[in-house]
Amino acid sequence: MGYEIEMSFDLRKQKNISSLLDATVELAENNNCNRHFKFTECEGKVRKRRQSYVLVFCFDEERFNEMTNFLKEVIKRYKQKICIESISEIEKQNLIYASPYYMELMEKEQKEQKDEYKHRRQTRSFSETDYFILRDILKKKY
Repeated sequence: MGYEIEMSFDLRKQKNISSLLDATVELAENNNCNRHFKFTECEGKVRKRRQSYVLVFCFDEERFNEMTNFLKEVIKRYKQKICIESISEIEKQNLIYASPYYMELMEKEQKEQKDEYKHRRQTRSFSETDYFILRDILKKKY
């Protein structure tokens, strides 16, 4: 199957949304992204409402190098604008990375996946591919 990368950015903080979307999608397509989709998300109370644009990119397993190149480039270009919310391995339903916000959103049905993710992070028991992805995102050496 492959990998799924979920990113978001705050609509209230961005001025030129369409150029940011176009540039990110073009970058994904240049790195052989299998498919992508986008949607808006709104949550919270009126004064502290979070309004986000969410982008989801899917890469085939054979395109692992292109996917990591895409991640590196997004982090390099848009670190202050785009937040990487999650990265998961689709077939194994393996959560490789989850942002703190994403961890809060995980529902009770996903409690087992959340606990498994926390355990792997605490014990540092990553696969080789997980290691390369996390190294690029977190800039840490495990």
